[in-house]
Amino acid sequence: MKPISIVALSNDNYAVHLATMLLSLFENKLTETNYQIYIIDGNLSIDNKSKINSLLQNYNTSPIYLNVDPSIYKHFKGWGHVSREAFYRISIPDLLDKRIKKAIYLDSDLIIKGDLRELWENEHLENHFLGAVEDPVDFSGIRLPNGYKYFNSGVLLMNLKKWRKYKISNKVLNFINKNPKKIIWWDQDALNAILYNKWIPLDYKWNYQVFRMGHLNISPIIIHFNTDVKPWNGETYLKEEYYYYRDRLDW
Repeated sequence: MKPISIVALSNDNYAVHLATMLLSLFENKLTETNYQIYIIDGNLSIDNKSKINSLLQNYNTSPIYLNVDPSIYKHFKGWGHVSREAFYRISIPDLLDKRIKKAIYLDSDLIIKGDLRELWENEHLENHFLGAVEDPVDFSGIRLPNGYKYFNSGVLLMNLKKWRKYKISNKVLNFINKNPKKIIWWDQDALNAILYNKWIPLDYKWNYQVFRMGHLNISPIIIHFNTDVKPWNGETYLKEEYYYYRDRLDW
């Protein structure tokens, strides 16, 4: 069975949280499922890379590090809990080998509670650019046409073949450069602006946003700590799920 392409990104500030997410990912996969991990390198230190490599060696796998041309993003700014590196996910189709036709992108502030094969094999992705979970935002910097939903970019099932064919990454980058004052939720606003009518909604279980979905009766496969308040800096719903894995790291 071919491996599932998983893409994440991190700088040194988020390295331990990336490792926590990866530990939960591998601890909860089925035996027959294989993951190939790609990490977009936000200038990770040698020590942090060594720790991540050692963790994944326990599961007989090694990450492939991807390097972004930083000049592409030199004018982009992060704020709040999000750094400029978050924008790097826009470049995923260009960073991965062209033979890779799809990928799952995962934020580092996630805990994975189950196997991702079902998500990977979504039969509706072929005719769309993206699979994502709705984000019931209170406001954003962009206005979508009536009837369209806004998605969260923390978990993305990406049709890389279509992204490349229609040069979606370039369109997203151009939108940010031309509309900087409209960008409130970082790359997420720009992705929605370009792909608002080109994505398929995924079940909430694939991106259970703790802040906005805590009241819903859902058994999440992916838990997303989606605000400035994280398990490691404050009190948040399902904090114990994060520390179950974080406390097991040799970090």
